[in-house]
Amino acid sequence: MVSPAILRFALLLGAAPLVGAAALAQDDAAKPAASASAADDDGSNPIDPEAMAAVDKMSAALQALSSFHTQSDITTEVVLATGQKIQFGGTMDTYARRPNAFKIVTKVDGKSRELYYDGKTFTIFAPTLGYYADFPAPGTIAATIDKASDEFGIEVPLADLFTWGSDPAIRARVQEAMVIRPETIGDRTCMHYAFRQENADWQVWIDQGAKALPCKIVITNKTDPAMPQYSAVIDWASTAVPASENLAFSPPADAHRIAITDVSEITSDGEGQ
Repeated sequence: MVSPAILRFALLLGAAPLVGAAALAQDDAAKPAASASAADDDGSNPIDPEAMAAVDKMSAALQALSSFHTQSDITTEVVLATGQKIQFGGTMDTYARRPNAFKIVTKVDGKSRELYYDGKTFTIFAPTLGYYADFPAPGTIAATIDKASDEFGIEVPLADLFTWGSDPAIRARVQEAMVIRPETIGDRTCMHYAFRQENADWQVWIDQGAKALPCKIVITNKTDPAMPQYSAVIDWASTAVPASENLAFSPPADAHRIAITDVSEITSDGEGQ
């Protein structure tokens, strides 16, 4: 039997989903630039090497960061039973120290969620509800992200910031890739790229400055017929990242620890289906 506290906590986990992306604009100005098609003239090569090279450069830039702090404006979509899409805006702060520490604070749709990883324990905290849950974690960020998703159904927001460049399978899943055009995001000139995979379409805008870091990410979940969207405009803050021990979770005096349940146990329970 899944306790009411766990069920309420599970609902909170959906407050900031990872997946979702806007379709390419339909006006002529948004059509791929002529230079963006390194595909064969007959269209037989849907993957533009220039787009893949840009993602490789971005991946290298991300992996070179020993620590970082990002502030993101995020938009998530909820699809009603009628098919109508409702968007919710929010913010996210990410503090990370490789290889084994992060703190993520999201505020979406009036809900706040905090994720902590200190190299030994992963914790998810709902400050408004006053509940937190945790599980023993592996020794690296990437392995912890996998365990959170595979065993507990917890999707770490913008997990790609940690894993891009570290998993060759991510690159291998790309079926189509194109360069769109340079665009301005805030005070940055960012090149816009679009990609397709079996289960998701995604777009990324990459800073054309020296660091080649992502300015914006948009994802479309194709496993859902309604194709919900998720987007994040990412600002790479210049503030210093706290030491790893200061990213660890310290529960408030009035917080309540609850059990976290393996997703296989929830789905095997009649009430969890």
